[in-house]
This record gives sequence, structure tokens and C-alpha cells, in this order.
Amino acid sequence: MKKINFDFDDFLASPIVLWFIAIGLSVLMWFHVTAADEKEYITRTFSCNLEYRNLDPQILLRSKLSEIEIEIKGPEDKMARLDYDMIKAYVDAKNLTAGNRYTEDISVELPDGIILVSSFPSQVVLDLIRQVTRLMQVGILLPNDIPEGQYVEGVEIIPKEVGIKGAEDDLAKIGSVRITPSIKELQSGQESFMAVKFVQSEPFTGDVTVEPAQVRFKGTLVRGLPRKRVPVNVKLTGELDGDYEITSVTTDPSEIQIEGEAEQLAKIEAIDTETVDISLLSSNQVIAVPLKYSDMDGITPLNTKSVRLTLQLSEVHAEKRLSNIPVELKNSDASVKWRVNPEHVSVVIEGRPSLIEKLTPENSELKAFADMSNIFMTPVILPVRTEINSSDVFKVVRVEPQNVTVENFK
Repeated sequence: MKKINFDFDDFLASPIVLWFIAIGLSVLMWFHVTAADEKEYITRTFSCNLEYRNLDPQILLRSKLSEIEIEIKGPEDKMARLDYDMIKAYVDAKNLTAGNRYTEDISVELPDGIILVSSFPSQVVLDLIRQVTRLMQVGILLPNDIPEGQYVEGVEIIPKEVGIKGAEDDLAKIGSVRITPSIKELQSGQESFMAVKFVQSEPFTGDVTVEPAQVRFKGTLVRGLPRKRVPVNVKLTGELDGDYEITSVTTDPSEIQIEGEAEQLAKIEAIDTETVDISLLSSNQVIAVPLKYSDMDGITPLNTKSVRLTLQLSEVHAEKRLSNIPVELKNSDASVKWRVNPEHVSVVIEGRPSLIEKLTPENSELKAFADMSNIFMTPVILPVRTEINSSDVFKVVRVEPQNVTVENFK
């Protein structure tokens, strides 16, 4: 048998052995460094508030996530001095529009030297809805235990209206907003701030806010029959002449105070005046009109039995077109023959309907002309002017066409 000579030095110097040695040393060093790192780093897990950045102010988030769980690690010295307020978790909502659902990544901002291990969840679903604002009048719900023979007087609520912000479907659930003073607050008669409360048909699905959240309230319990301030409702009959229309109807006072049993007062929304016939009116009128109480049993007016009624009238204007009105020339040289193009125009007249209906070119003495003063060269374009009888009654609105061409011909 042939003897095999084995040279150990050559074996150690062979490339394969050297390769295995190198790999082994690398693995040993990796384990050493990793173990050292694990000994130096500290891990922490905590809850972090979730921010929504670049969100359109008119957009609301339905069922939004407010916190996430974060796991971080870092060197022991840095973790000992770590200010957790410097860690921010956020979703960038830039360019996202209402009426859609989006799945967005959650980003985490960390101080230098701190490493994010994990965050849960790492994504969030955004259900974006349009925010709307609705103005509502603040009502008052009086307590049920008001002593008999007493009522609330001098009620003041400032402001009278508040703004409600939220999703449109949530705002549709609100029937009213109101304050609820207690007996003690009413007996004190002092001004106080009261929270505005919703009267809603079902729970909200999102955030609904009221601005301002509190209103100033003042009201006092007094003895006697309840009182109430109601507006005056003017009753008119007949029709004005077609040449006039009513532009405003006002009364002084515009509302009055009445007294009676609470149940009766609740039925009264306004007090009517006696009926006023306007069929013969042709100018502004100021008249005293009695108030009508005959059909309101148990209701008494306080110091007001009539109001001063002011009716403001204005003229109605109608338009009429007069056609084929010849265009004349004024201040022209009579020795020259002139050509006008076009020779006729239409004129639109404005006036009271009853008068303008009868208007004709003949009875109006309407004239259309072009002024040739200081005209030395032709052809020339001149504006058409007009003259009309009773210019204080009628008014020329426009001429069609507005200009004519004048030239001399041989």
C-alpha cells in the first residue's frame, strides 16, 4: 500500500481551512458584539397620543384612534434622560378629502439615539366626513317645581344663538339646544353662566361641539300671573292700485307684553291688529290701529291697546317699447342733403303701469334726434338722444340702436 504523507503546515495554509477559520472568527465576534449590545440597550413600551397632521379644518374624523402602543430601545444613559413628550406619533392627512375612507401609515418621530422597535397598530383607517356649522336659538327649560302663583320674568339669554359644529348627519339629530336653570338660580335673580345642552333624538357618532359652550342667563321669579312678550301681527285686506306696492309694514311697538294663565299664554304666538283696508291707499300712511283681544279668553294686555302702524309705499314701474321712431337731425346745415342710417330706432320707456299701458308715439310726443352741432366732416357716428312729453312721469330706459351714422350725399 502506498503511504500518504500528511503535512500539517500545508493543511493549515490551504485556502479551504483559512476560509473556515475566518468564518468561525466572524461568528464569534458577532456573538460577542451582539451580546455586548443587548447588555447596553434598554427597551421601553408605552402609550403615545396619535396626532392627525395637515387635516382640513372643515373635515372631521369619525371613530378616530387617539393612542397607539410604542416599543423603543436605546442606550441606558439616553433612556434615563428621555423626555417622552419628544416622541410623536402622527398620520399625515394632507390632500385627503371628505366622503372617503383611507388606510394610512402611522409615522413616529424619535430623539437621536432612540430606536423604534415596534408600533401597534402601524396603520389606521381614516373615515373622513365634512364638518358643517348650524346656528340654533337657545331655549330655556324651566323647572317643574316652580311654586304656584309665581312666574319667571325678565328672561335674558346672551347670546341668543349658538353655533353647533359636527357631521351633517349628527346635527340632524339635534332638535333644540337649551339651558336648564334651577329654582335656586331663578330665586337669586342674579346673572349667571349656564351650560348649553343638546336635545337629541339619538346618540352622536362623532364629535359635536357648541360655541359658546355657555351663555349668560338672567331671570327672576316673581309673584302674580305669568307674562309674555309677543310680536304684533298686522292684518291687511284689499289690494293696492296696480301702480303701487307696499315696501314695508312696521308697528310701534313691534311687540307687546300680555298676562294670563301659563297654559293660555303658551298658545299665543302673536297678537293681531284689527283689519286695515289698503285698497284706497296711494301714499305712505301712519295710523293708529287697535289690537284684537276679543278671541283670547283670559289674556290681558299690559298698558297697550293699540299700535301705530306705518305703511311705506312705492311706485311700480313697467316698461314699453315704442318702435319705428324716426331719427331727426338737429343743428344741421339745411342746404346739405343728409342720410341717416338707420332712419328709425326703438325706444324703451319706463313708467307707472296704468299710464304706460296707454302710451303711444303720438300721445307721448316722443322724438329721437342726433345733434349735428360742430360736425364738419362726414360720415360720422352720433349718439341718438330723445325728448318725451311729461318726462317727470315717463323715463327713457334705452334706445336701440344707441348710435346712427350720418353722411351727406350729392
